[in-house]
Amino acid sequence: MKKIIEFFMVPLLLLVWYSGNAQNSTVKGIILSSGDDMPLPGVSIVIKGTSKGVVSDFDGKFSIDASSSDVLVFSYLGFSTKEIAVKNQKNITVVLEESSQALEEVVVLGYGTQKKTTLTASVSSVKGDELVDAPVASVANTLGGRLSGLLTTQSSGEPGFDETTFKVRGIGTTGNSDALVIIDGIERSITSINPRDIQTVTVLKDAASVAPYGLKGANGVVLITTKRGMEGKAEISLHSSYGFQTPTNLPEQLSSYEWASLKNIAFVNDGGDPTNVPFSEEDLTKFLDGTDINRYPNEDVMDQLIDSAPMASHGLTVTGGDDKFKYFGSLGYLTQEGVWGDATNFQRYNLSSNIDYQLSESTKFGIDVSASLRDVETPSIGAGQIIFGFWRLNSTNPIFYNNDKNTPAGYFERNPYLDINHSGYFRSNDYRYAFTIRLEQKIKEIPGLTIKANLAIDKRDVTNKTWRTPYTFYQLNNDNSLSGFTGNIQAPSLTEFYGGSRQLTGQLIAAYNNTWGKHSIDAITVFEPRDGTNDPNIFNKTLSVTRTNFNLDLDEISTSGNSNPDDLSASGFSQSQRQVGYAYRATYDYAKKYILEIGGRYDGHYFFAPGKRFSFFPSFSGAWRISDEDFFASQTINNLKLRGSWGKSGNLARGGAFQYLSQFIVSNNVYAFDSGTVSGVYESLDPNPNITWEKATKYDLGVEVDLFNSDLGIEFDAFYERRSDMLIAANVVVPNEFGIGIGEENNGVMENKGLDFSVNYYHGFFDDFKIDAGFNFTYAKNKILEIAENDATLNDPERSRTGKPLGTRFGLKSLGYFQNEQEIAATPYAVNLGNIQPGDVKYWDRNEDGEINDKDNVVIGNSAFPKVTYGFNLGAHYKDFSLTTFWQGSMGADTYLSGWGAQAFEQSNGVAFKNHLDYWTPDNSNAEYPRLTSNPAGYNYWGSSHWIKSGNYLRLKTLTLAYSLKEIPRINNVRLYLSGQNLLTFTNLKTDVDPENPNNYTGYWQQKTLIVGVDVKF
Repeated sequence: MKKIIEFFMVPLLLLVWYSGNAQNSTVKGIILSSGDDMPLPGVSIVIKGTSKGVVSDFDGKFSIDASSSDVLVFSYLGFSTKEIAVKNQKNITVVLEESSQALEEVVVLGYGTQKKTTLTASVSSVKGDELVDAPVASVANTLGGRLSGLLTTQSSGEPGFDETTFKVRGIGTTGNSDALVIIDGIERSITSINPRDIQTVTVLKDAASVAPYGLKGANGVVLITTKRGMEGKAEISLHSSYGFQTPTNLPEQLSSYEWASLKNIAFVNDGGDPTNVPFSEEDLTKFLDGTDINRYPNEDVMDQLIDSAPMASHGLTVTGGDDKFKYFGSLGYLTQEGVWGDATNFQRYNLSSNIDYQLSESTKFGIDVSASLRDVETPSIGAGQIIFGFWRLNSTNPIFYNNDKNTPAGYFERNPYLDINHSGYFRSNDYRYAFTIRLEQKIKEIPGLTIKANLAIDKRDVTNKTWRTPYTFYQLNNDNSLSGFTGNIQAPSLTEFYGGSRQLTGQLIAAYNNTWGKHSIDAITVFEPRDGTNDPNIFNKTLSVTRTNFNLDLDEISTSGNSNPDDLSASGFSQSQRQVGYAYRATYDYAKKYILEIGGRYDGHYFFAPGKRFSFFPSFSGAWRISDEDFFASQTINNLKLRGSWGKSGNLARGGAFQYLSQFIVSNNVYAFDSGTVSGVYESLDPNPNITWEKATKYDLGVEVDLFNSDLGIEFDAFYERRSDMLIAANVVVPNEFGIGIGEENNGVMENKGLDFSVNYYHGFFDDFKIDAGFNFTYAKNKILEIAENDATLNDPERSRTGKPLGTRFGLKSLGYFQNEQEIAATPYAVNLGNIQPGDVKYWDRNEDGEINDKDNVVIGNSAFPKVTYGFNLGAHYKDFSLTTFWQGSMGADTYLSGWGAQAFEQSNGVAFKNHLDYWTPDNSNAEYPRLTSNPAGYNYWGSSHWIKSGNYLRLKTLTLAYSLKEIPRINNVRLYLSGQNLLTFTNLKTDVDPENPNNYTGYWQQKTLIVGVDVKF
C-alpha cells in the first residue's frame, strides 16, 4: 500500500504547481442571443472549476474578477453552454447559440459516446453528483428507483456485506438474471468504487444498446464512468461526514409477563389442564414486580444488545489541467460499525487517479489507476446465527445473571452476548487493484478515423481468517449459586483462506466519425480479448487451511500444542477463464432527422465445447426526429423522436463452465479394498456436449419528447423479450442403475414484456428560486413458456408452472379459520385428520377428496420480485439553500411470512412479538394469527395463502438539506448538509417486516441512516 499511496501523491504535488497565485483583474462584457442579437439577462457566468460566479444584469452585461489563466463558463437555459479563456481580455462580447439542452447531452454507450439527438437506443442515466449525498456505504444501494428500467435488490444491511444486485427490466431467465456492470469500459465490481469518483451511471436496456456486449448483454448493462481532469485551475475538494445507523424496523418483543400469559393460553389450547398451567399466578406476579431478576426476569434482548451504529466518511479530490495535461485524483475512507457494537466493523480505503496527456495534436495518452482495500471484522458467529440466538431467547430468560456481564446465562450452550463479543472473530481483507493504459491516435490521412488501444489489468487478493474460541456461560442452581460451562466450541479452531483472481483485458478500437453535407456516419469496431475474471464470486486460485482443537490460545496456523494430523485439513483449487469478442456499431443519419444503426458482437467463450464456442449477436435500430420536419412547427415541443430496435444478445449458461465434459468428484472412502477404504474419483454428472448460451431476442419501441424550452422531458418505451435455450433439467427417466446425474439441456423458454417511462422537469423562477422534479416507472411481467414440466402439473391449470410468471407462489388456499366444532364436523378432510380445533386455518379441498395434499395446490401469490418499481425526486433551491428528496417504491411483489414472524413460541420456547397478540379467539375471529399452540409446527403452517402478504411500499429513500457558504477568503465554497436514508416507509404490512428486505427475522436488518457533512472546495 505504501507504493500506491506514494503514487497517488503525484496529483497532490501537481496541485501546488498548477495553483500559483495568479493576479486577478476585472473582466467585463455583454451576452447576446445568436437569433436576434438581443441581450440575455440572468445568464450564469462561473469561473471553471470553482463555484465563484455572477449573473448578467437586465441589459445582458456582467463584471467578474478573474485571472488570465481562468476559463469563464456561460450557461443559460435553452442555449448551448460556452467556455471562453480570459487570457488578456478585459472586455468580452459573448454570443450564445439557441439549443435544446437535452439534445446536446452526450450519452455514454458501449465503447464510446453518442449525442442524444442521434441516439436510437433505450438508455437512462444519472449524474454522479446526484448520488454523493446519500448516506450509504455502496453507491449501488442508492440507485434503485433513480433510473427507469433498473431494479435493485439489497439482501442485507450488514457492514461489508450490503451488496446490491441489479436487474434491468425485470427478470427474463431462470438462470442468472443480474445485469453486467462495466466501469470505465472494463467489467468490474461496483462494491469497491468511491461514490465521489463517479461521473455518470448509465443503464443500457434494449438490444441496440447492449449489442456490443454480446454473450453478457441479455440481462442489460450498467455503465459507470468515473471523473477525469478538466482544463482550468487546480481545485482541491475535501469532504467529511459523520452519522448513525439504526435498523429500519425491529420487531417489538413481548414482556416476560405477556409471554408467560400467552404460554399458559397455548398450553390450555393444546389440551392441557387449566389448573396446572406452566406459569402460576405467583410466577406472573414475579415477572411483573422484578423481585427475582434471575428466575423471573423481564428481558429484552434487542434493548440490551442493539444500539445505533456510527458511520463516517472522509475524502479528498484534486482536479485540474491545461490543454496538454489533465488530471483527477482522489482519496477516500469509510468506516461503519454494527448495530451490536464494534465487534462488527467495516472499513474501506480508496485511491484513484485518472491522468490524460495530449502528446501531440493527434495523439492522446492516459493512465488510470485505482486501488481499494475492504477490511471487515465480525464475530466468528455469522449475523444470521446471532439473530437466531436473539429470537431463541424469550423474555423469561435472562441474558446475564444479576444483570452482570461477567455472568452470562446460557441456553442450548449459547448466549447472543457471548456470540457477539467472545466467540472469536472473522476478518477479511479484500485488496483490489485496477490499472488501465489508454492510447488514442487520430489518423490524419483519413479524416474522422481514430485508433484506440486500451490495456487493463485488474487484480484481487482476499485473505479471510476465522478464529473460533470457547466461552463460559452460567446456569443457575437450585441454591441460587452459579455453575460455569463451556459453550460455542470445546477448543479453539482456526481457518485461514486465500483467494486470488486477475483479469487482463485488451481493447483495440477503430472509431470513425464524419459528415458530408446532411449525411453523417459514426462507427466503431472493437477487438476485445479477456483472460481471467473480475467476477466478485469467482477466484482463479484458492487455498484454505483449518486446524482444530488448539491447546494454546494462539490464533496462528501452527502446532499450537496439537500435532494430531487428524485436526489439520487443507483444500484449494485453481482455474482459468478466457473470452474473445469482435464488436461493432455503425450509425448513419440524414440531417439529424432519419437515423439508422446496426450493431452486434461475435463472441467466443471457454464455457462451451470446441467448435461450439462462438455465436453472433446482431441488432438493428432506427429513429425519426419528427420535430425537425418542415411540416412540424411548434413553439411548445422542442423535440419529438420515435425510435425502435430489434436484436439478439446472450447470457452464459447457469451451472458454470465445462458442462460439456463428464463431471468427476475426488473424495475419500470411494472404494473398499480388503478391510479398508481408499480415496478415488467417481463420475457424478453425464455431460451435455451441445450446451450453449441462452439467447434473448429483444424488441423495443420508444418515444422522446422535450417541451417548454426543454424544461420538461418525457421518455416512454414498450419492450418485449423472448429468452430461449435456458438450461433446464432433462425431461428423461433413467433407471437407478444409471448411477449418475443427467446434465441440463438448453430447452427452456421465457418471455418478458412491459414498459418504462420517465418524466423530468426543471424550471428557474424569480430571485434565484429553482425547482426540479423527476418521476420514473417500470412495469415488467415475465411468463414461462417451456420448462419441460411434468404432466402431473402441466395438465392441471391451477398447478401448472408453464404460462405463469417465474417465482409464482403455489400452495393451499386458505378459507379463513374454523370457527366452531360444527364447522369442523362438516369438513371431511378435518374429520379425517383429527385434532383440528376452532381457530385452526381452514384450507380449500379443491378436488373434494377428503384429503389435503399437493393436488389441492393453487396459485396463492406473486413472486417476491416486484412487477412495478418507481421513484420520484423533488428538489427546491433558493439562493444558497437546497432541499432535495428522493422517494422509491414497488408494487406487485408478495412476501411469505414464516418462522419467527409467523409463529409465537417458534422452536417451542422462542420469542413472541407484539403483533402475535392478534391471535384467534371466539371474540377475535378475524385475527391475523391462528390460535396459540405451545409448539407451533405442522398443520396451521402448511404453505398457504394465509401467510401471503403484500410487499407494496413507498419509502423516503433520501432527504438532504444543504446550505452553501460563499465568498470566504481563499475558499471557493463550503457546503454544509444534513442527509438521511430510509427515513419513512409506507406499507400495508402489519408485521415487523421491512418490505424492501423481507428477510427481517433471519438476516441483518436494512438500516436507517442520518448524517451531517461538509464539503469544502479550494
